[in-house]
Amino acid sequence: MRIFWIIAGLVVVFVLLPTAGVGAYFWRFYGPVPQADYPAPKDAADARRQDLDFLLRLPDVDHSFSAEEEARFRAHVAAMTDDADTMSDAAFAMGVAAAVAITQNGHTNVRRRRLVEMLNSLPVRFFWFDDGLYIVRAREEHADLIGLRVLAYDGARPEDLAARLDPYIGGNAPFQRFESPYFFAAPAGMHAVGLAAAPERVTLTLADAAMTTRAVVLDVEEIATAPMAVSDHALATASAQETESGHAWRFLNADAISGAHYARNPERILWSAPLPDGGFYLRLREIGDDPETPLRDWLSDVRRRLRAAPASFLVLDLRSNGGGDLTRTMGFARNITDLVAPEGRIYILTDGGTFSAAIVTAAYALHDAGDRGVVVGRHVGDDERFWAEGGGALQLPNSALRIGIATGYHDWENGCRNFARCYWLSAAMGVAAGPLDPDIDAPLRYADYARGGDTTLQAVLHAEAQR
Repeated sequence: MRIFWIIAGLVVVFVLLPTAGVGAYFWRFYGPVPQADYPAPKDAADARRQDLDFLLRLPDVDHSFSAEEEARFRAHVAAMTDDADTMSDAAFAMGVAAAVAITQNGHTNVRRRRLVEMLNSLPVRFFWFDDGLYIVRAREEHADLIGLRVLAYDGARPEDLAARLDPYIGGNAPFQRFESPYFFAAPAGMHAVGLAAAPERVTLTLADAAMTTRAVVLDVEEIATAPMAVSDHALATASAQETESGHAWRFLNADAISGAHYARNPERILWSAPLPDGGFYLRLREIGDDPETPLRDWLSDVRRRLRAAPASFLVLDLRSNGGGDLTRTMGFARNITDLVAPEGRIYILTDGGTFSAAIVTAAYALHDAGDRGVVVGRHVGDDERFWAEGGGALQLPNSALRIGIATGYHDWENGCRNFARCYWLSAAMGVAAGPLDPDIDAPLRYADYARGGDTTLQAVLHAEAQR
């Protein structure tokens, strides 16, 4: 009997307790997502009402809502339900976006692709540079517009319009600005919320480098080109959605911008290169595998190379990195100072597209680097405290709009130790990295981009030269 109880105790300690812990972890943060079960709708208004009824289940599974935010959310959905008979599809889509953005949490948003697919598409694409909103892509017949700055969008300054889009995009100001080009390219959505004069065309006032202005009226495409990932906008490469659309799209010549490290080898998610004076550059476009190399192998190769011959300084480029699995870079970033000389600095490049697991990677690297860590560029695309995880999306049954679900709280500025509130992995292995505000502000202007100048990396090289 004694042997039996010893074995039983070992089973409990080494099998049952870990199994229960893993089960509780997945139940808490990655539980089942509700699935809709409604009869076939009678008409468009009935379809909207079903979608809105199902949308009311979001606060049951998304933990980012405060009590006040949930009350506002339910009141907003109730008002939409009252108007279900009269609203357009674009008004419905933008209304749902506004409802879920009430939490102002970057992970609790309508997934952009399906949202914009419900709208329409101009024959141009936009991107925010630090000196304004520019056209960076265009259908072949509008190729002469590439590189022109947008001074007015239906008579309004794009900067003012971007601010008025904030209620439709949950998250901080840099993330909202980074995401807003989706909406500028879809006038149906802009018109539905009073930001464009008509749903099917836009009048743009454009200026070239010499500030010579011209007005252009653009009609939407008869067959809309599906939206590309926002992180592709600033690269002179064709996105899959555009090239498969059946339309001929034009971009800047890739050779013109290839001097910029963020634009080299655009097909590569993971890329590294030596820098002058013994520096080393690492670019991660997402926390995931490259088509050619798994992330784990790539990081192991980098670690092996730099431990054998440490860099005099290291650049970790996380710009336009939308995230992924935080556990895959956690160990690497927590020990990043092993890769540089004793006095070497760690430069972390960020912008409004640095999001989710990329923010976590930046926080780990900054914490490990301590006084030698330098953030360069623009503030990351979320606050240091945010809700994430969830592992799925709530899909509305008729419109197929998908809403991200957030279940785990993170605090990478002060640390997150409350297991009752925090994401358990963050509570167990997180760090207090402090604010992720840039130490070196490095704006990227369109003219620099177009000539292949990487002003953010140039700021790093200048800082090293001064040091």
